[in-house]
Amino acid sequence: MINVVGLGSTSSRDLTLEAVKIMKNGNKNFLRTNRHEALSFFEENKIAYQSFDYLYDEMESFDQVYNKIVEILIEEAKDKDINYFVPGTPLVAEKTVRLLIDKKEEINIVNGISFIEPVLAGVGRDAVDGLLFLDSDAKKFDFDTRRDTLITQVYNKRIASDLSLLLQEVYKEEDMAYVITNAGLDDEIVRKVEIYKLPRLDDYNHQSCIYIPRTSGKNFQIIMDQLEKILEDKDLYLDDENFDKIKNLLIEKSKGISMDYEEEIDTLILSLLMLFLKEREGLVDFREIFDEIYKKLDKIAIFLK
Repeated sequence: MINVVGLGSTSSRDLTLEAVKIMKNGNKNFLRTNRHEALSFFEENKIAYQSFDYLYDEMESFDQVYNKIVEILIEEAKDKDINYFVPGTPLVAEKTVRLLIDKKEEINIVNGISFIEPVLAGVGRDAVDGLLFLDSDAKKFDFDTRRDTLITQVYNKRIASDLSLLLQEVYKEEDMAYVITNAGLDDEIVRKVEIYKLPRLDDYNHQSCIYIPRTSGKNFQIIMDQLEKILEDKDLYLDDENFDKIKNLLIEKSKGISMDYEEEIDTLILSLLMLFLKEREGLVDFREIFDEIYKKLDKIAIFLK
């Protein structure tokens, strides 16, 4: 069995009694990284450990590192119990733990304090209305401007630069973001900057993350919500008159499609309007519509070839 133990997000003061008990149980101790303030507890109490930091220098990607860590842990745990310590808590932003679970290894999860709590304290935000939790390799359609967003694994300036360009496809470049480094530690740094200025900061490290408060920026979810609200407020239904009106407008707008995008916007709105009205009549189900769209994506791609 593998005891997977959270070290907490800050220093040894975050260690739980259970974590300390497991450290001293005589099993071999492995640390994903020794770049953590709680390491002082191991050293002060002369508790032996082995870290996997050397793999970060040997491997070309984080995925390779994480897979190798899991491979070593599984091999070590074949004939004995071992302890594996991770920063924060095991089930928050710890890919090695997810990989162990996926491989159906026998593990015992011992929770710690995640880095989310000190980050929220650092930026003075309450996550009660929803917090979107992403890492730095997120795609633009992962973001939802209606929610506060926490982006992890912003290890260096290069990642921050790539992320800044991506965020400017979703948010306004003047929208504000918090850059938090060493959250909860004595040397915690919290900076509030415009999104386009993220690459100008120089002190990113393995404990850096970016927090973006919700904004007024528009995205597809907001558009869908607004369209549904309009139909409810206006109490619109799909009678023969509305059906013919939308159908004729769709035909007319489709004929005017050009390299400009104005007509495409109109046809998209009209198509969504038709689908929403059909849903109100019980003629369609959006879950089925999304399934059908997904099935047709490959066919569309083949047609475009």
